[in-house]
Amino acid sequence: MIGYDAAPEVKGEPMGEALRSQPRTWSARSTSFAEHPNYRWWVTWTIMLGAFLFALDTTIVNIAIPKIMTSISADLNQIQWVLIIYLIGMAVIMPTVGWLSDIIGYKWLYTGSLALFTLSSALCGMAWSPHSLIFFRFIQGLGAGSIAPTAMAIIFRVFPPQQRGLGMGIYSLGWTFGPILGPTLGGYLTDTISWRAIFYINIPIGVIGVGLAIAVMAADLSHRRSRRLDLLGLVTMATFVVTVLLALSQGNIEGWNSHYILSLFLIAAGALALFLAVELWGRDPLVDLRLYRNPTYAVATLVGVFLGFAMFAQNLLVPLFLEDYLEYTALQAAILMLPGVVLTGAFSPLVGHWSDQLNPRLFLVLGFLLAAASSFWFAWMGPQPEESTLIWALIVRAGLGFVFPPLLNLGLRTLARDEISAASGLLNITRQIAGMAGIAAAGVLLERWHYTHHLTASEHLALSGRGLDRTEQLLGWLLRTTGDVGELVPIKLHAALDRYLTLQSLVVAYQDCFIFVGWLFVGAAVASLCIPGGADNHT
Repeated sequence: MIGYDAAPEVKGEPMGEALRSQPRTWSARSTSFAEHPNYRWWVTWTIMLGAFLFALDTTIVNIAIPKIMTSISADLNQIQWVLIIYLIGMAVIMPTVGWLSDIIGYKWLYTGSLALFTLSSALCGMAWSPHSLIFFRFIQGLGAGSIAPTAMAIIFRVFPPQQRGLGMGIYSLGWTFGPILGPTLGGYLTDTISWRAIFYINIPIGVIGVGLAIAVMAADLSHRRSRRLDLLGLVTMATFVVTVLLALSQGNIEGWNSHYILSLFLIAAGALALFLAVELWGRDPLVDLRLYRNPTYAVATLVGVFLGFAMFAQNLLVPLFLEDYLEYTALQAAILMLPGVVLTGAFSPLVGHWSDQLNPRLFLVLGFLLAAASSFWFAWMGPQPEESTLIWALIVRAGLGFVFPPLLNLGLRTLARDEISAASGLLNITRQIAGMAGIAAAGVLLERWHYTHHLTASEHLALSGRGLDRTEQLLGWLLRTTGDVGELVPIKLHAALDRYLTLQSLVVAYQDCFIFVGWLFVGAAVASLCIPGGADNHT
């Protein structure tokens, strides 16, 4: 059967032969369509739609926060939970993807997850209070958490080894465009219709995606096996992930040395230790930690940690730099970033195809070095860069389009087919946690470096008495020539000096942060060279 016969080998036996020798459960419609020559392409475009919807929702909500707070009378703490609880829902469900796929199969796990996501989106749009919105967002996160790992497992099943990079490239289009279109689309819907429209927009896309999944995908249940749910493993892992996400997301607000944040990290450490003990010595572990004995998967996971940390940090810094420091509107910033986004999307399928023919590590190194160059470019900009300079820096950032398809292909291709869903779920969890850590680190470093540079500049200006006197005389003369007299002059003088120092120290703090992120991308490029087996891409 086209789509499954030319799949990866399992313990020396091609998957096609393995599947022929096992009983299957198919629907009649799915069987006939699965034999179509273009079956794998229909499946890929179908799950790409789900990926787009999932990725879109990661950024579309943020821009509507002020109007949500006003509409449902939510305070700052409650609105933070609206954002955090979505990630918690994703983190809770991801470890169970392998177990669920064993029970109901990949088709119905993907379809059910997308249906749950769509239904919960409608409920979020109808939320009448902060608590109802928080609850519905948790359900939405549960639906979203299974989409990405299940989709990656499906791609590895329907594509032969020599075409998996192309399949991953096409799939990557969805979660490349989604996060970038989110703020622009969210701002437009919020301003012209209502904040509720940012959730309702998911309904038609989700319904189409569910319909296509039911009609197109073959319901292959041949891999079903009896396995009990490792409840203790699920509870301990969920506790670890939830406490880490809470600590990373609220550390800046509560204070990193506060008892609350330190308690969260302490609970996380205990939960992680218990989880490792349960999984290593349990009879039916939720997560097979032996996956990390595979050196290719282990190093690819490390590269994914670098990627998540650096990319999420850069995703925070770039819009902040454009909107907070350079004072672009959200729409103007989105338009500036659009050329780079389009190129990133265009690169993904091309690089996926090329990585099937050439050593995929080459594309990883190139992509990470381009992303590093973009960060260093931002660091070397002056206080008032020209728009053309910004656009070129954002275009170079499109090098990340070289990273995703080959990284996923390399990381998962050496695993057995029944390990793909669990392995892809682990990859997503580690990248998500690393991404949250990157966001937290970028926020902390920007704030601290801004304070440090402002303090240093103030002390330097105070010590250079003659220069300070001349600056005050010049500013005082300018203020008096504009009509300010008497006691207003010194007040405005010190305000002007403080604003000048604030802006100068802020731009230097941004430069330091971009340099830090740039070196992280360089580290990811070096780690990519250590992934074993990059030259042989046709195993």
